[in-house]
Amino acid sequence: MMNTPILQKLIEHAHNQPVSLHVPGHKNGELAEGDYGRFFEQVMKLDVTELPGFDDLHAPSECIYEAEQLAAEQYGSARTRFLVGGSTVGNLAMLLAFCNRGDTVFVQRDSHQSIVHGLELAGVQAVFLRSDLDEQTDLSRGIGRATLASAYKAYPNARALVMTSPSYYGSVGELEAVVNLAKSYGLSVLVDEAHGAHLHIDSMFPRSALEVGADAVVQSAHKTLPALTMGAYLHLRSLDDEWKINGWLKRLQTSSPSYIIMASLDAARAYARTMKQRKPAQALSRFHSKVQTKIPGASVSTEDPLKLLMYVPEGYTGANWEKEFHRQGIYPELSNEQFVLLILPIQMSESYEHELLHVLGKLYDEQTLPQKKQRFTPDYPETSMISFESIGETATEYIHVDQAVGRTIAEEVVPYPPGIPLWIVGERIDESRLVFLLEWCKSGGRVQGGNQLRNDELLVVKEEVTYE
Repeated sequence: MMNTPILQKLIEHAHNQPVSLHVPGHKNGELAEGDYGRFFEQVMKLDVTELPGFDDLHAPSECIYEAEQLAAEQYGSARTRFLVGGSTVGNLAMLLAFCNRGDTVFVQRDSHQSIVHGLELAGVQAVFLRSDLDEQTDLSRGIGRATLASAYKAYPNARALVMTSPSYYGSVGELEAVVNLAKSYGLSVLVDEAHGAHLHIDSMFPRSALEVGADAVVQSAHKTLPALTMGAYLHLRSLDDEWKINGWLKRLQTSSPSYIIMASLDAARAYARTMKQRKPAQALSRFHSKVQTKIPGASVSTEDPLKLLMYVPEGYTGANWEKEFHRQGIYPELSNEQFVLLILPIQMSESYEHELLHVLGKLYDEQTLPQKKQRFTPDYPETSMISFESIGETATEYIHVDQAVGRTIAEEVVPYPPGIPLWIVGERIDESRLVFLLEWCKSGGRVQGGNQLRNDELLVVKEEVTYE
């Protein structure tokens, strides 16, 4: 039996058939009717509040503390905190705890929007560094060692390095070398490892940022392990920083955290522990080989075998090709004009593999794969600095995209997924990224922000008119 302190406590409570005269209002599912009740009633029996013996996420000392300690031991951290607001809340807390207002901080430019929001809240001087790109795919490989070395020469007063690893597409690049270099400079290394909660399971997976020396690492357990959506971990290398992290988590997370999400984090950690004996990376790599054999040239090798990248055939947009997957009952993680990204289960039965291979073969049968792989990656500046300390209220106006090049963006424009800001408030609009945006929208891609893009308008800083 798996050791899951939170889950076991909830199940024990539900078996006692308690009468709920406390929140939440569904009363152990008694008031859930129709389809709502049919699908949710059993889960609601576990949806409790901070009753005696059920501990408190914001001051853990019983079952929650025990579950977090089990996670810390398994992941090799000094302290692990459970998050019920996804990696987003972990990224915010991490940046606010480690960065002081006015600090110079190196930041990987293709970071998730939650990293940018954390930088804004922390009021830092952010030096954004462009990632290296893979020669075959033009996808991000993260910050390169040479890039960090050059940046440190220009900004030797920097206090921290913020990275994303692995990428959405499963690349870790020069992670270990970059972390080692950053530590030699005395930088705090903070890593958004949202797609890496599974990496510790198997030595054939890429190495985790925590394993190679990062000071704080945030992982979305719900992305690659069987945890519920919004369930995440925040790992700390040292207990010296725990009090700051705890303070910010108390301010940023709800005072009514979901016990169901916390129990799923507990269970996902236990599941990962059992998977360590099964060595899933080898089986996943074999599946990649089967795909290559069945459909030669249709997929791309990835550092993380949990990610399967499939090329979009000639004559299709990414969105239209994704719809072909939907017609077969398969729902990919995302698509663009170059790839469809499939995030595989960490464990697949033989029948699951057989059926997936059959459907992929059927989809790509008689399709023509692109001979020239077009680039579909935003062209970010090599280095750029934004002072979030000085960003404040400014006069703004909407202008047509035809007049936007050279103007200063005043709103977030975030293709989603993957949730990486195309422009950060305060950046200049350049023609390259504007073309990317228009192509993204034309192909059916979703955008967060850009509230008037449907009218071909962007919000920019109003320019002062000077008179002779």
